[in-house]
Amino acid sequence: MKMKRTEYSSKQFFYAKRCFFLFFFLIISANAFSQSISLNDRFSQEYVRRKQLEDSSFYASTSFCIGNHNYSMFTDSVLNLSSLQNRFIKSISTSFNKKNNSFFWLPVSVAQQYNSHHAYGWNDGAMIPSHGYQVFMSAGIYFQSGHFSVQLQPEFVYTPNNPFETFHSEYNDGIWYNYYQLLNRIDMPEQFGNKSYYKILPGQSSIRYNTKSVSFGISTENLYWGPGIRNSLVMSNNAPGFLHATINTIKPIKTSIGSFELQIIAGKLNESGIALSDTNRYYNNVRLYQPKINQWRYLTGLALTWQPKWTKGLFLGMTKASYQYHTDISGIADILPLQGIIKSNSESQGKKASLGSIFMRYVFPEENAELYAEYGRNDKWANIVNLVADKNYPRGYIVGIRKLSNLFQNKSRIEFAAEITQLELPTISLINQSKSWYLNDYVRQGYTNYGQVMGAGIGPGGNSQTIDISWVKGFSKVGLLFERVVHNNDFYYAAFGPLGDYARHWIDLSTTLHADWRYKRFTFSSELSLIRSLNYEWWRIDIPSTPNYFADEYDVLNFHGKLSFSYRL
Repeated sequence: MKMKRTEYSSKQFFYAKRCFFLFFFLIISANAFSQSISLNDRFSQEYVRRKQLEDSSFYASTSFCIGNHNYSMFTDSVLNLSSLQNRFIKSISTSFNKKNNSFFWLPVSVAQQYNSHHAYGWNDGAMIPSHGYQVFMSAGIYFQSGHFSVQLQPEFVYTPNNPFETFHSEYNDGIWYNYYQLLNRIDMPEQFGNKSYYKILPGQSSIRYNTKSVSFGISTENLYWGPGIRNSLVMSNNAPGFLHATINTIKPIKTSIGSFELQIIAGKLNESGIALSDTNRYYNNVRLYQPKINQWRYLTGLALTWQPKWTKGLFLGMTKASYQYHTDISGIADILPLQGIIKSNSESQGKKASLGSIFMRYVFPEENAELYAEYGRNDKWANIVNLVADKNYPRGYIVGIRKLSNLFQNKSRIEFAAEITQLELPTISLINQSKSWYLNDYVRQGYTNYGQVMGAGIGPGGNSQTIDISWVKGFSKVGLLFERVVHNNDFYYAAFGPLGDYARHWIDLSTTLHADWRYKRFTFSSELSLIRSLNYEWWRIDIPSTPNYFADEYDVLNFHGKLSFSYRL
C-alpha cells in the first residue's frame, strides 16, 4: 500500500516548539518532590509493589489494586524524599507561618518513544498510537493548606504522526462489513489523523479535601483498578486521564473483619474527534459507515477491596463501571454506580452500557511471591449471582504470578513474572453479535476516552501472554520481557471464519530489553523492543491456485524504543 507523508504547517510547528520551551523552563526551575506518585511514573509503582513482596511488614493491608491515590503514602518513608526537600519545606512553611501549609514543585517527567514501522505500545496515558517519534512532558506544582490540597500537573504530547499501513483498502466489501461492525461501536482510530498531533491536557491534576482516611475531590488523574500489571479489565492508564469527581480512601480502613479500600467516581469521557477513513463503502446496498451521536459520555464507577483479617496477604475486590450519553441520564440510579442494584430507565431501554470484574491478589511474603487474577464481564457488573446464573456472556480474565528469588549475597534478586490476558469472546454467537469488550450498540463511542480504550491496552478481542525475567536491586531493575499478542480474534473469526480461512491470525511476537535505575536526582526507565508482526493487519499474499494455508504470510518487523526520565531537586 502506497503512502504519502503529510506535511504539517509552520504555525503548528511554532506552537509545538513554544510548548516545548515552556516545559523546558519548568524543568530547570523544579525544586522539590511531590506528595503523590503519578501512574505515569512506572518506576516508583514497580518499586513500592515489589517491596511488599520483600518485606512482610511493608503496608501489609494495602492491596495495590486501586491507584493512584494509594501511592501518596509512600513518598517520604519509602522513596527517601524527605531529606531532599526539608530546606525548601522550611522556607515555604515560614512564609505561611503555619506548619500544615506546604508548596512543592512536582517532578518533571519526559518520555520519548519511537516506532519504526507502525504503532505499538499501551499503558502510556496521553501518548497516542503513532509511527515514528513521540514525546511526552509533564511538570507542575502541589499546594496544601490544612485539609485542602491542589495539584496542577499538566501534560504535553507531540508527534509528527507519520503515516503507516492500516487496514487494507484491497479487502472486499464483505470483509469491510465485519470491520465496520467494530468501527461503528467504538471510538478507537488506528491512526490519529493525517497530520502532526499535539495536545496539552490537564494531566495528573486535582483539587481535594483530605481527612485522615478519606479524600473528596475533583481530578483529571489516571486511575488503575485491579491486580494486573500488564493489563487491567476495567480501568487503566492506557488512555489519557479524564475529568471526574472522586471519593476514595487514602489508606486502608481497618474494621473488625479486616481492612477496606474504596473509590467511587463520576466523570466525563471525550471523543477522539478523528474521522473514519473509507466511509463510502456499501455492502448489500447499505452504507457501512454509521455516524455516531456527537455527545460526551457520563461515567460512574467504583472499586472496592477487602483484606480479611483471618487470611494474611489475601486481597479480594471488585470493580464496576457504567457509561451513557449525558442527555440520557434519568435519575439517581444513573448518577451513582448502582447498576445491578437499582435498575434505571435508561438501563431498561438499553441506553446505558456497563462492565465489571471481581479479582483477588494473594501475597506470600515468606516466599517473596504473589498470585493474582481478575475475571470480568463486558455487559454488566460481574457479581457472583450473574456469573453463576448466566451461561453465554462476554467474559475475559487476567491471571498473573510474580516471584523474587534471593540468589545473590549482595541483596540483589532475580524476579520472574508471568501474566495472561484473554479478551476473546467464548462463543461464535457472541462474536456474530459484536459483543466484544469495550464495544456497545447504543453508546457507540464505547468504553474509551480521547479514542483509546480505558481498560486492557491490547483492545477488543485481544489476547496476550507475557513472561518477564529481571535482575533487581533496590530501585534498579534490568530484564528481558517476552510477549505474544493476538490482535482482535473476535473480528478475525467473524470476517475470515465463514470463508474457512484459519491462517490469518495477526500475532505480535516481541522481545523487550528493559531497565530502570536511579542516579542522584534522576530516575530513568528504558525499553528496546523488537516485534515481529505475523500476518500484519490480517493480510496474506495470495498465490493463484494455492490453498490459503500455503499462502505467503505478510510479516513485518517493528522496532520500538522508549526512554523516560524524571528530574527532582
